[in-house]
Amino acid sequence: MSDTFKFPKEFGLLEEEEIIEEVPKELEDGTLLEEAKPIPEEEKTPFFGNVISPDSKTGTALEEQVRGISKILDKVQGKEVEEDSSLLESLTGAGISAAIKIPKGLVTFGTLLYDIFQEEGIPVDETLTGKLNDTFEQTTLGKIEKASEEVAAETAAGKITEAIGQLYGAGKIAQKTAIPVIAKTSQKVRQLVNGIKTGRYVKTSNNVNAARAVKEANKLNKITGTDKFVAIAVGGGIGTGFIVSDVEDIGTFGDWDYLDFLPTGLDREQKEEGGEDAQRQLLNRLKFGSELAFPIVPFVVGTGKIGKLIVQKGKDIAYSDSMLERWVDRFVAQPFRSRSNKTQELFDNIQKLEGKKSAVKILAKDASRNIDDRIREISKETRGAAQALKDPDTMSKLIAEFTYSVDDIVKQNKIVFPGFNKAVRNKFTESLNKLGVSKGSVNKIISDTKAFRETATGLKNLINASKSVQIGTEKLNKILNERVKNVLAVDYKIIDDNRGLFNGYLPAAENIDEVAKILQRYARANGKSLDNESAVKLVNNITKNAFKDKSTNSLVFDIGEQSALADKAVQTVNIGKYITTGKFKPDGRGGLIQKESDLTAFRKLFGEYKNAQKGIYSVMTDLSEIIARDKFYTNLLRDSENIAKQLKAGADAGQIGRPIFFKNYNDAVLNLPNQTITRKPLSLKTNLPETIYKSPLDGYFTTEPFAEAIRVGDAVVGSAITRSLPYRILMLIPKGSAQAAKTVLGFFTHARNFFSAAITTVHRGNILIPPAKIAEFANRARKAVQPQLLYRMTGNPKYRNAPEDQAMYRFLLEEGVTNQNVVARDVEGIFQDVSQIRTRYGTTDRYFNKVLNTGTKKFRQLYDVAQDLYTAEDDAFRVYNFLAEAHKLDTAFENAIKKGIKDINGKVVTRANKPSDLAIMKEAAQIVRETVPNYAYVSDFVKSVRRSPLGSFAAFPAEIYRTGANTLTRGLKEVKDPIRKQIGINSLTGQAFTYAVLPTAAVEIFRGLYGVTREQLNAIREVLPTWSEDNTILPIYEDGKYKYIDFSHGFFYDTMIQPAQTTLSTIQRDPNAPLVPMILESMVKSMGKVLEPFIQEAIWTSTVLDLFVRGGQTKDGRRIFNERDELGDKISKSFQHAAYELSPFSYAQVLRLTKAATGQTLKGEQYQIPDELLGFTGFRKVPINLEKGLNFKIAEFKRNQRAERALIYEGTRTGDPITNKNKIIEQYIKANRQHLESYSKLRRIYDAVKVLGMRDPKIAEEFDDQKSMPLYGFIENNRFKPFGISTDVLAGYQKLSEEKGIPNPLDKEVLKILNKIQDKLFEDQQLNKPFVIKEEDYLLPEPGRTSSIPLPETPMPDASVVASNQAPANTMKTGLTVTEQALLSEEEKMMTLKNRGLA
Repeated sequence: MSDTFKFPKEFGLLEEEEIIEEVPKELEDGTLLEEAKPIPEEEKTPFFGNVISPDSKTGTALEEQVRGISKILDKVQGKEVEEDSSLLESLTGAGISAAIKIPKGLVTFGTLLYDIFQEEGIPVDETLTGKLNDTFEQTTLGKIEKASEEVAAETAAGKITEAIGQLYGAGKIAQKTAIPVIAKTSQKVRQLVNGIKTGRYVKTSNNVNAARAVKEANKLNKITGTDKFVAIAVGGGIGTGFIVSDVEDIGTFGDWDYLDFLPTGLDREQKEEGGEDAQRQLLNRLKFGSELAFPIVPFVVGTGKIGKLIVQKGKDIAYSDSMLERWVDRFVAQPFRSRSNKTQELFDNIQKLEGKKSAVKILAKDASRNIDDRIREISKETRGAAQALKDPDTMSKLIAEFTYSVDDIVKQNKIVFPGFNKAVRNKFTESLNKLGVSKGSVNKIISDTKAFRETATGLKNLINASKSVQIGTEKLNKILNERVKNVLAVDYKIIDDNRGLFNGYLPAAENIDEVAKILQRYARANGKSLDNESAVKLVNNITKNAFKDKSTNSLVFDIGEQSALADKAVQTVNIGKYITTGKFKPDGRGGLIQKESDLTAFRKLFGEYKNAQKGIYSVMTDLSEIIARDKFYTNLLRDSENIAKQLKAGADAGQIGRPIFFKNYNDAVLNLPNQTITRKPLSLKTNLPETIYKSPLDGYFTTEPFAEAIRVGDAVVGSAITRSLPYRILMLIPKGSAQAAKTVLGFFTHARNFFSAAITTVHRGNILIPPAKIAEFANRARKAVQPQLLYRMTGNPKYRNAPEDQAMYRFLLEEGVTNQNVVARDVEGIFQDVSQIRTRYGTTDRYFNKVLNTGTKKFRQLYDVAQDLYTAEDDAFRVYNFLAEAHKLDTAFENAIKKGIKDINGKVVTRANKPSDLAIMKEAAQIVRETVPNYAYVSDFVKSVRRSPLGSFAAFPAEIYRTGANTLTRGLKEVKDPIRKQIGINSLTGQAFTYAVLPTAAVEIFRGLYGVTREQLNAIREVLPTWSEDNTILPIYEDGKYKYIDFSHGFFYDTMIQPAQTTLSTIQRDPNAPLVPMILESMVKSMGKVLEPFIQEAIWTSTVLDLFVRGGQTKDGRRIFNERDELGDKISKSFQHAAYELSPFSYAQVLRLTKAATGQTLKGEQYQIPDELLGFTGFRKVPINLEKGLNFKIAEFKRNQRAERALIYEGTRTGDPITNKNKIIEQYIKANRQHLESYSKLRRIYDAVKVLGMRDPKIAEEFDDQKSMPLYGFIENNRFKPFGISTDVLAGYQKLSEEKGIPNPLDKEVLKILNKIQDKLFEDQQLNKPFVIKEEDYLLPEPGRTSSIPLPETPMPDASVVASNQAPANTMKTGLTVTEQALLSEEEKMMTLKNRGLA
């Protein structure tokens, strides 16, 4: 037969004869074959720094493609080729294979239709399709198809690409070719079937295959409802399904065990007769195509509709009248967007407020450090000053009194600092000279305090400029002067020295007596009597419960109200309120404080003192907080009013949102529908009294969630349970401590934090700038970060950051770029949750905090340094990315100016309209916020996970998803912008390199460097711990041992590619399995990976469960203590386990490094110093212990076996009657399906360790150690041993039946069916093959229905069976081998003999 195959003319579906041997165009003229010649060295494109040589497994993209095509052609010519293909070679094969299979699929569809109408009894190989396939396989094109398919199948990516190529190409062809053919053929088939049914058809062929096929197809249509889905089914799926050639290799949803109830499972058993097999193949294609049309399209459309709804309705969906739409917003959109339930404007303004507060703290800290530095200098230069400094408050008090010795004044309606007059300066200088302080040091202090006072007046003027201030400048200045001198610059020892359990400050007896007399006078003035002893007790109570009010910074205490006219039993006394506008203002008649000496007595009681450093810090932060809050309120109202104006002009509420503030309640209800509106208008506070300052939002109504957000800022309010003291003690403290121990307090994690953060520069393409700029920006970033450890240790001012670097860092803080390390902030959030005081009357909470402060003082000091360092490691790359982004923007605009490029609006860029430096800096900051993980942008829902017993560091992966999506979106927008086009190209290049090239190239490089084949890599993956099996693995083979690096562990963008990586690794494990079920399985696994940070046991929770719930066993089955251990041993081992799991300072890593350095083993494992040092980067070399790994997998199999066996009897031994006799049958099938998975997995492990060099005797030894030699026999022979029903179980069911008087669910009828299933599985089931049992074939019929279970045939000797199942040569007279005789049970021996036709 010739190489050109022609359709029979009588087939009549195609107008002309068609030749199916189409050589792909790229092979037709030999173009690529020419390229396969050796490439001159000078023409080669370097890849990864020319690490890979031309004859290695990888090279340039062109080299890889050429090598892939050469390999295919060598296979066609029968030459021996290296089977291990690189990724690009595999993808090349996939493209060629798909290109050939698309037209072949169309042709074979036609031949199958032809075969279905032919005579019955024609063997498959004699049908038109069979002849076509046989002939095609002998052609050059057929050989190319086979060779390219083999090359494609060597990687999971190649297999997927081949399937996608077929689907895409088939879809295109289907629209033009297949659908008219299908329509015409379907019409003819319907006519044929109708003729058969009515008897009007003359059956010349005695063939009912067509009728059977259409009957099955109609059944499928009925089940799936495709009668109502014809247009989309034919256009979107059916045609594609008929054209795709490899439907059985690709598979369907119905092929997946968990979806086997769907009618789309494919039939892969070839029929003996050609017509029946043609029907089978056509039905498979119909099922494949209908599934493309029916399940997938509605799912995609449905998911798309939700996404479209969120996008279209956008900011207005929360107010929808549709409960469903509001539900989508609340439960789908809100939990995963940064702004949560806030409007975008409210969220943005909260971030600006928090950024401003953080920046001011740095500024205030710098100002107070200036005084610290001066005091240190003075103490070094003079003995007198050093002597005075034995009391640490002496010098600071002198400076503080000098600092506030002169009041600010008003000039031309501006508050100004008049400077220190001569008398004040002379007095201060004289005081310091007596202590031996030099004139130069005095002048420095005067200069620093003057600078601080001028900064403070600047802040005061900003407050005065606010329209919300209710008084004039003169009066405001007097109030602020008094607030600064008498409140902000004052501290109290009773607060500062008594934070712990053990008080560092006790009031003097005379101070207590003096205040007691004031209390007695207060009682007498209100007609009551109070003896001295009782008064002293009240004074002691006041000292115990006094606290600083956070809003006013004043000291506050509670005392029982003595006046009969008072409207409440307890009055709160704020001692800061008695000095107003420079004058003492006593309480009214009969009040507590009547004279200025009374106020002085209370101040002495509380240990009032002045500290220059603390005062400066308090003043600057307090005044700045007032300014920031005022701006926050003002901007919110402005944004709301602007939105109202835009809506009035016709803007879309879905795009811009709604105004959120309204003057009256009804307007709020009408304009913010389906929301809970505040019942009272807003009344917002700052640190100023309400008589002085009234918020611009006061008097407005809004929703309760918005009002709460305005009050608490970015804080996430917890539930009553998580705020309770027991929960904080038992859960939050240990959870936060454990997470801090494993991150901020870990040596290795600091290095990993630094190296991981470096990847952000690659991800956004910020490494693609001139090398000189990289060095410059890296150096500037180093100078800007904040830990300043040398300054902390030495106190030497030369180690402080330069002012210009501090200014840049403050700017970035204000813009929300720095101090946003996701992990550190998440842990810090837990500690904040722990120390919260729910109300000011929370005595229990305050006592708890005293305990906490006492027990954790040293820890907090250590932790603060470690946290600053951890944040700085991250900040260094945030600052670098900011500088790089600003540089790229500035360069882009400069280039646009030089070349006369127009912006996106068509306007030519000139020097005049180029954005200012500040505008460029702000845009650069915005880019970094959007594209680098940032805790401020974590949603409230994800932040709240930190309080849960489940979840560890959930905020981090959430941010990876947000920034990954933002980087892509921004890059695509920039590419369309004429000015920013190159920035966009670099960004997309960096992102593609990060996700696709870097991990893949790393794997291929390691394979090449260590000579690891793909088969060996897959074997390594099989023996990995569960948590690493789907990660990106770098294989290593050195010194005769296998090792691996878990690349995903140190590469945080792996979160983005984890679903794809899981899919590839799952398919790679079983490359012969149908593709779709494997993809579904991997999707479930990858979804588990995605959800893992949110739902996995927290470190602390897991440890508790190990010890108290799992009975001294870890979740992966490792035994901590034996149940029969003595109590003392159990306690000891439990403490050791908890200490190891919760230990800080990277204890496990340091222990391995120590053992490696001393040459000792750890748990029988020998570690190497270089391997362990790599752990600092997050890329540690982990040795693979095959024996230990196999031993663990066998133990895991046995644990799973017990759980799987229990599935058979689940819910049937309760004593209640079982009405459904099929229940045990269904559960028996389910248990064996699960058991087959365990068997198959263990077989893959067996194969893997053999590939990695473990020999059978050693493998058998590991099984023998676990007393599992019979299991070894089954695994070695690739046989499955199904569950049996033991006599004990039968007796138990019978006894329960008799005792309870209920039917026995394990009656003879059920047992008979279970035996059939067991026989079928024992005889036919192979490991890593589809489950051979179809449940519906074995279920008992419902009452009134005929059983569908086939009757068993009478067993007869079958010569062919005996011949085909001939016993091995080493069988004994029993018909069994020595191994079988020794290892198999009697039942298994009989089954084996039966299978061989000998029983």
